[in-house]
Amino acid sequence: MRTNGQTYRTEGETRAYIDECERLFESQLSRAIDAVLSRRSLSTVTLSGPSCSGKTTTARKLIGSVTAAGVRSHVVSIDDFYKNRSDAVMKRTESGELKPDYETVASIDLAAFSDFVDRLSAPGDEKTLFAPKFDFGSGRREGVRELTVRRGDIVIFEGIQAIYPEIVSLLPEDNISLHISVGEALSVGGNVFLPEDVRLIRRLVRDYNYRGAPPELTFYLWDDVRDNEIRNIEPYTAACDVTISSLLPYELGVIKPYLLDVLGTLPEGSVYAGLAGKIASSVKEILEIPLGFVPEGSVFREFLH
Repeated sequence: MRTNGQTYRTEGETRAYIDECERLFESQLSRAIDAVLSRRSLSTVTLSGPSCSGKTTTARKLIGSVTAAGVRSHVVSIDDFYKNRSDAVMKRTESGELKPDYETVASIDLAAFSDFVDRLSAPGDEKTLFAPKFDFGSGRREGVRELTVRRGDIVIFEGIQAIYPEIVSLLPEDNISLHISVGEALSVGGNVFLPEDVRLIRRLVRDYNYRGAPPELTFYLWDDVRDNEIRNIEPYTAACDVTISSLLPYELGVIKPYLLDVLGTLPEGSVYAGLAGKIASSVKEILEIPLGFVPEGSVFREFLH
């Protein structure tokens, strides 16, 4: 468990504390980059992690470091291999309601993904590949993205699903697997926040501000998200080559005002009012930290921009 004793009082102390947290994260990322660059024959990397772990920023940082070392790299999001929403797998809730199940591996077009990997692994000094593009607004794959992959390039497959055995089985044997998550609980403001609590807080803010999703929708989906993580992600994390914790102990002080604003949009009488009140109460005593104190390149910026 990590602890934030909130002992900083001046701007200088706060910035120093943030810098310390950022250095700890960057040291973990450096270890992952070293693992990737140490395998000279490597052609693919998987970057997995549960919802709101910081995969997008980590992939960008990984590309920057790999490129600086003279190796070309490409990121392919496994989300782009989602089946069209009209073909989504349906599941029945405890109340008998049918709802789309976007978490199951059956929501991924494994045939299309397998074909992409096969083409990537085919002999040749240069290949032109086409990855689908999934539009979350329309719920459909719309168009393709062209990639020119040369011998010696690295393709980074990023996504929650990158750890699923059905996905891993389709990748080259020398693939290196990276996994990022909130790796430990955080004690702050007199409360203990479990890793999934931190990620739910991140997701409430991110989805409301940048994906147009009200908190009711995030709460509604969260049980399915957690169920999938427990069944299809957590059993396989120990087998990953490198694990990274994206927890930044200062982060709840930064996200607090944004979180309270989002929770305040819940309609009166919402079935999630009790849960929202519990979350709001848990951050009440946390000292606020201005977003401007957070470095522009921080993985935490992924949730607040």
